[in-house]
Amino acid sequence: MARLSQFVQNLNGGGARANQFIVRIFGRDTSRGVSSRHFDFLCRSAQIPALTIGEVAVPYRGRQIYVPGDRTYDAWTVTIYNDSEYSSRNDLEVWMNELQNVGSGTDASGSHVYRSASVQQLDRNDKIIRSYTLVDIWPTTLDAIDLAFDTNDVVEEFGATFRFNYMTINATAGGGRSLGTSSAGGNLPPLTSSAGARDGNYNMAENNVVYAPPSGSGIG
Repeated sequence: MARLSQFVQNLNGGGARANQFIVRIFGRDTSRGVSSRHFDFLCRSAQIPALTIGEVAVPYRGRQIYVPGDRTYDAWTVTIYNDSEYSSRNDLEVWMNELQNVGSGTDASGSHVYRSASVQQLDRNDKIIRSYTLVDIWPTTLDAIDLAFDTNDVVEEFGATFRFNYMTINATAGGGRSLGTSSAGGNLPPLTSSAGARDGNYNMAENNVVYAPPSGSGIG
């Protein structure tokens, strides 16, 4: 017979909470990333990316035998609050302009197409439970912002859609295994504050996390 006490014991930590997370997008320097000083706080929603492996049907004597196919990744989307300085929106517009001019020209001014992003699941004490690193991301769509005279008591927000080439998974404070390898430096180092702490925690008050991709990584 099922017992509530057994269920509670197996729901470790009261369950992971969908509103406890941090999303970051990294570049080689602050001029080529999406400013973490704002983005950490303004990214309202995101997803932990799905894992998909295709299937190959192999006919055999009137039956279909299925074997694993190739891995694919869906587009990754985030929703971002828009502050009065357009801080995150501007960073993304500049990035997309580097990929292809938004004006009458057809040139691409940026030599660094890709960035790296992380989605980190936190517990209620801001400790990182599990971290997902998205390698070689670039924006495909920056959604419109609707304006109207009769819109009151609402903070603007907009969506952004990205493609990425692969991902890695880092099991930190949570259980399970770390998965994936990154020849392009996709495994992010531990978070480092200005004090040099490497304890796996992110201090929301300090907001001074630093990240430097490995040399030759091709990121940002």
